[in-house]
Amino acid sequence: MKLLMITRKVDKDDGLAGFTYNWIKKLSKQVVGLNVICLEKGNIENLPANVTVYSLGKENGKNRFKEFWRFHYLSLKLVPKVDGVFAHQNPEYGLMVFAWTKIFGKTLISWYTHKQVSFRLRFLNLVSNKMVSASKESFRLPSKKLTVLHHGIDTDQFTFKERTNKDTFNIVNVSRISATKRIDTMIDIVAELKNILDKKIIFKIAGLPTLEKDKVFLQELKNKIKNLNLEDNVEFLGSVPNDQTPALFQEADLFFNFSKTGSLDKTGLEAMSCGCLVLASNEAFKDILEPINSLFFIDNTDQAIANIKKIIDIDSNELRLQLRKYVEQYHNLDHLTGELVKLFEK
Repeated sequence: MKLLMITRKVDKDDGLAGFTYNWIKKLSKQVVGLNVICLEKGNIENLPANVTVYSLGKENGKNRFKEFWRFHYLSLKLVPKVDGVFAHQNPEYGLMVFAWTKIFGKTLISWYTHKQVSFRLRFLNLVSNKMVSASKESFRLPSKKLTVLHHGIDTDQFTFKERTNKDTFNIVNVSRISATKRIDTMIDIVAELKNILDKKIIFKIAGLPTLEKDKVFLQELKNKIKNLNLEDNVEFLGSVPNDQTPALFQEADLFFNFSKTGSLDKTGLEAMSCGCLVLASNEAFKDILEPINSLFFIDNTDQAIANIKKIIDIDSNELRLQLRKYVEQYHNLDHLTGELVKLFEK
């Protein structure tokens, strides 16, 4: 089988999009040939020989007119040569390519992970042969076309590491810097923990702002840290390449996920795969974390301090293994790519 994958960015060094590189490597093992159209291309070294990446050229400067025409040129060139098309991440990619899949009689499978039910999603669902998503919370449009494939976590990269007790309690968050991630609330919690715990608290934040309002929010966070006298406790790491984030999770005692998106965040699962404990208020994690330990999910952030005090005192290695095993069972990238190929074969 030969497939065409359309995605936003292919760059193994990118902090947010780097996981796509691993998806491509794993998917290429399931097919004879894999063509990839991306908006932007970075470091693609060591991709398998049966993978060809075509960029729309955003890495050389944004030019929507040029990107539009190159997209359709490549679609016309590549769609007839493949057995199916996988539109990954942005709905626009499926909406732009669907006419070519209809003309040449190819299967279009589109990936969508967001709680919003927009007109674009309804149209994408209409024109796609099949829809796939990471969880039921990430796809809220009733659709007979939907298959929940779960997230694809490369458990060979995000490996488990046992922890030993130490004098420092390390907390980590990996996400885009945005108000929706509630990083300001995390900082408030760190400030309170600093005052009540014997251990030193270190909170590492990996990620960058993308929108102008997010850049303003980042400055507000830095001001808050200064006002709360947390300069020695909170560290902004900037963008961390995807292949370096496992070390962050392996060294951390706890991962915060207070996102308001309502979708199952991939980074939380990556942390779990490394055996990092998770404290979440994001509703998508409720049915995952509560059966393992009720301390790991909070209905509101007011519960955070009390739960963290208990988490610090529990013997955690068994719980860490349970988190790892959950990801291995339900969100393994090898399983996802295998199931995706099966959908094209049906």
